[in-house]
Formats: sequence, C-alpha cells, structure tokens
Amino acid sequence: MKEYHYSECGLNNIYLVNGYEITKHNGDEEIFIHDIHGLHKAIGTAIVFKPGVLIGDEIKFMRTTLDFSQKRLATLLGCSYQTVLLWEKNKTPITLSADRLLRVIFYEYINHKVDRKIYDIVNEIADSDAEDIEKNRKIQFEEISCKWKVVA
Repeated sequence: MKEYHYSECGLNNIYLVNGYEITKHNGDEEIFIHDIHGLHKAIGTAIVFKPGVLIGDEIKFMRTTLDFSQKRLATLLGCSYQTVLLWEKNKTPITLSADRLLRVIFYEYINHKVDRKIYDIVNEIADSDAEDIEKNRKIQFEEISCKWKVVA
C-alpha cells in the first residue's frame, strides 16, 4: 500500500504508512482513516516532543484540537490574539515560554490523565530544542495493533 499524505489535518509533513482505506464513490476517491482520534493524539504527541520551537501549522493544529479561538489561546498564554495570528502565519516566531506552556497544556489535554510529570515533559522539550533537526521534517505514522505510532 502506498503511503498517504495526510494534509487534511492542516500539517504538510504527515504521512500514513497504513491504517487507512481509499475507496471510490461516484467516481470520487474517499479516504477512511482508522481511529482518527488516536491518529490525532499520536500526531499531537509527536509535535509536543519535536525539537525546535513550534511553527504556525503546528500551533494552529494544537489550537483547533483544543477547540480554542485565537483569543482564548492568547488569554491562556498571556498575549494578544494578534500575536497568536502572527505565530500561525509564521510572521513571528512563538516565544520559548509560550511554546513550552502550549505543549504542556496540549499534552495534558490529549492524554486526559497525565502519566508523566510536567517537570519531565518540560525538560524533554527543552532538551530536544538543543537538537539540530530540520523544522518541517517528514513524519510517518503507522497503525500497529489498533494504536497509531510514529515510524522510527
């Protein structure tokens, strides 16, 4: 099966190795993704722990997954909604403190009950910032035993 470029999530670097079906309906291709909520949780986790600061599409993915308006996210992070808008459009980079706070808030949201200490999460994020990895590298996901995981 050919990998599927899953751009519908708003991120341009997400590819599915399996866990999806493509069918034809009235001449149009339709895609069905197994456990889309689990996939979005896996994507979100990969974003939380990626090296470097968040970029616009990642911030927007997190914000929309949280079901926040730009104004609500701005209030939570202590900035203006125009600042969030500029981050999402890649006009201004997100500050390190806002980046880390957003990652922790998002991680707690997608996991409902946190099985990791916030201190450990922030430390892992800070350590990954030191790595020199391409900001928008291709990330592949596969479904194994009904759970989505990043392909190593």
